[in-house]
Amino acid sequence: YTPLLLLISVFIISFLPVLAALSSLPITREFPRTLPDISRLGHELQAYADSGFAGKAHVLLVLSITAVWKHSWSVPGSVLVNVLCGTLLPPVPAILLLTVLTTIGSIFSTLLSTPLAPFVTAFFPRALDLTRNALEGSSPSSLTSSSLSSSINEKSEKEGDKKDTPVWVRLTIMRLIGIVPWSGINVACGVCGVSLWDCAMGAFIGTMPWTAVTCQVGDILQTLAASKATGAASTETLSSVLSSPGVIMKLIFLSALSLGPVLGREKLKGLIGTGSGSVSS
Repeated sequence: YTPLLLLISVFIISFLPVLAALSSLPITREFPRTLPDISRLGHELQAYADSGFAGKAHVLLVLSITAVWKHSWSVPGSVLVNVLCGTLLPPVPAILLLTVLTTIGSIFSTLLSTPLAPFVTAFFPRALDLTRNALEGSSPSSLTSSSLSSSINEKSEKEGDKKDTPVWVRLTIMRLIGIVPWSGINVACGVCGVSLWDCAMGAFIGTMPWTAVTCQVGDILQTLAASKATGAASTETLSSVLSSPGVIMKLIFLSALSLGPVLGREKLKGLIGTGSGSVSS
């Protein structure tokens, strides 16, 4: 249990600068629980960011630190950070920034999980086998206790496996279709010895659609908040804002990103499993 106790200590120590960074923002300290609360918080951050370059840099820096920390330790609430960034930045920069931050946090999570290999193997063998099975593309009966990296190296020496799906592609698909929670994938990658390059590629591509969805939600909330703020001097109503071409395109984009992995779930699962029982949700 020594590695586990060490990680708990590191978690507490790393939380202190994050808490200090969040406390430095001139915002309401109450945690947002509803969409109006999130909209209000986004409006406060936007007002502070509009005060000058220093204000905007301050907000983005704090949100970036918070996002990386949350993904590193699998702390819930990263969706809120994505939505808030979506209210502060245009869609494309927001999506790219949050995807990079999610990737960095995932890599840190993988590194932090590496010392926990004996603990995870002993207490969560079934979840670990499921993830290893999806990464190796083998049947459950062929799983061994060896690390994933050595298993892949052995497979690569065989000519018949030259066409196997690369590990980073498997990681991407696993994140897209939700076979294993993202936090579980990060931990399993650290325990199984997956290369950081594969982890980074899988995290960047696999998390981009969901990051885009949450950032677009923030952008739509900002559009509605701006319309409400000018409502007294404008004839625009909520329905007219929602029916505008720009918002309609954003909603279509959201729907496509959300439904795409779901509708193609079975086909994607076929890419990471060689047997009928190799992957199960």
